[in-house]
Amino acid sequence: MTQTEILNPYMAQLQQIYGSFDPNNVQTRRRSYYSFVAYPTAGQSVFQFFGQTIGSANRQLTNLQRSGHLDNPFILKSLRTRYFITGQKNTSWAGTDASTLYSDIVNGFFTVGVLRCIISSKEWFQLPSPFQYAPAAYGMPKVFTAGTQGSNISEGPYAYPGEPGVDSAYLVDPQFLIGSDQNFQFTIEYPSGVVPIIGSTVVGNNTTLYIGIDLDGIEIRPLQ
Repeated sequence: MTQTEILNPYMAQLQQIYGSFDPNNVQTRRRSYYSFVAYPTAGQSVFQFFGQTIGSANRQLTNLQRSGHLDNPFILKSLRTRYFITGQKNTSWAGTDASTLYSDIVNGFFTVGVLRCIISSKEWFQLPSPFQYAPAAYGMPKVFTAGTQGSNISEGPYAYPGEPGVDSAYLVDPQFLIGSDQNFQFTIEYPSGVVPIIGSTVVGNNTTLYIGIDLDGIEIRPLQ
């Protein structure tokens, strides 16, 4: 697909934003933006993403330069939800729901909620149960076979549910464009009530759980 074919569906919007727009004077490239926020042990009704910037948070939490704004116009093609915990070595395992984060993945806040995208005060996108419908790598486990396990590798068997992958994501259809001058935000909301963390001996014991959203698409920028 040529650059002109990529940009044709968005020409009217780009011309409306910039007054005039010549697709031959820009270049396109793949780009991703991500944002993580802490999930408190007691839960929270609304989580807002892409409000922090590199200046106010480290690069593990976001790569955004301006709060609520992108560097250049951006065609959103897919998204993923993500999570990670700090201090992942857990010595509190006791065979209970409270001593594993898996309880939250299969029966906690990961199974509910609503993801919303708002651009310039208008809702453009809504997705229920985002951690199920847009999980990292579609929630597919990364599995090593028993043959690999027997090859002088002592850590097996191996399976990491929901391990992030580069080839799987929730494809946004129809795709839409976010202008660099447009304020935008993504939220994950729990309208039925807050959902506390079940794995309380994993999270909160010198450990913080972070949840995030990863946007993947095409950036439109001036010729360099």
